[in-house]
Amino acid sequence: MDVEIRRATTEDGPALLDLWHGFTEHLSEYDERYQHKEDADDRWLQYFENQLVDSKYGAVFIAVADDDIVGVIEARLTGDHPIFRLSDHGYINGHYVAESYRDEGVGDALVEAAVDWFAESDRDISFCRVDVIEGDDQGRKAYERMGFSPVEHVYERQVE
Repeated sequence: MDVEIRRATTEDGPALLDLWHGFTEHLSEYDERYQHKEDADDRWLQYFENQLVDSKYGAVFIAVADDDIVGVIEARLTGDHPIFRLSDHGYINGHYVAESYRDEGVGDALVEAAVDWFAESDRDISFCRVDVIEGDDQGRKAYERMGFSPVEHVYERQVE
């Protein structure tokens, strides 16, 4: 299988909606609050075009096979913490690969593209993070296989 990893352009936005839907459907399997609001597609496209593409603080990488976008990952730079020794670092979001292209190395290649982008930044990036939703053992195992280590857990409590 021949897959090209490249930076996304504004023109890729509409085609990325299908993958974004796959990503959010995956999340909503674990937490129904990740289901879309009515105007979610328009809002996501605006966010993609205005805050992700050509941003000095973020990049979107896509995997293309047979002229179809089959994978996506968002890489963001985030600032150092004002109090803690938590330095500038990278953050991975929206990492998703179409089901028929999983277990073929596409997801790993997207992560490597993001990590390379972090390393090439003019900021001193020494680590990156990714969130995995509670219950997604397959996602957790995949990131651990790629060298990620768990560093914190997020807990939530309902307020009545």
